Amino acid sequence: MASFAVINDEGAKWRPGKFGYVLWGCKVNFEFPVARLLDYKAHWAELEANDNPFATVVMAHIKALETQHEAAQRHFRKFYLIRRLYERGYGRQAVLNLFHFVDWILRLPQDLEQSFTQQLDQLEAEKKMRYITSIERRARQEGREEGREEGREEGRQEVAIRLLLRLLEHCFGDVPDVIQASVQTLTIAQVEELMDHALATTVLVDFMAHLPEDAHKPTPHDESRLPPDDQR
Repeated sequence: MASFAVINDEGAKWRPGKFGYVLWGCKVNFEFPVARLLDYKAHWAELEANDNPFATVVMAHIKALETQHEAAQRHFRKFYLIRRLYERGYGRQAVLNLFHFVDWILRLPQDLEQSFTQQLDQLEAEKKMRYITSIERRARQEGREEGREEGREEGRQEVAIRLLLRLLEHCFGDVPDVIQASVQTLTIAQVEELMDHALATTVLVDFMAHLPEDAHKPTPHDESRLPPDDQR
């Protein structure tokens, strides 16, 4: 087994490469390689030419730090990275997974988010690939807007849960009663996280594994009412 440390903070000095301790006369000294993501800023051209999906992750992280106070520049960089996903020829699931990360780390103010969504729609129309403009993305925005209008935490939670169930139905078909019961008490943050998991898998039981510990998870009796394995 090998260990490898990836550091994503902005500090240039902190670069741990070893760990050790002494106990009852025994001494352990463990050294491991370290990669600091900001070091790759000097190798930007190499990242752009690299087909490895992790290159996109590193690029998004670098630009997130660079554009913390430059919304217009962040908008430009975000759309550039998303367009790159198509140009690299990744499959649908890889595009979705990488998009969720880029969308999360390069958040935009509302006015620029609307502009970005329009660009995204146009890009998908040009490429004839309806990957990213998904019900999940629209559901999140709808949930935020409806929640703000209702002005109450309970209202926002209801909207978020309803949109999650709509997404599950879109991804897996009919949603079993036991799953509907499991999400009824989730917080908005938990619901948003589960939306990502729903789009990252094609198997219902894999999604169920991500339900929070405090949620009502199906009992053996409940599981008898779940779809057969070949329909999950």
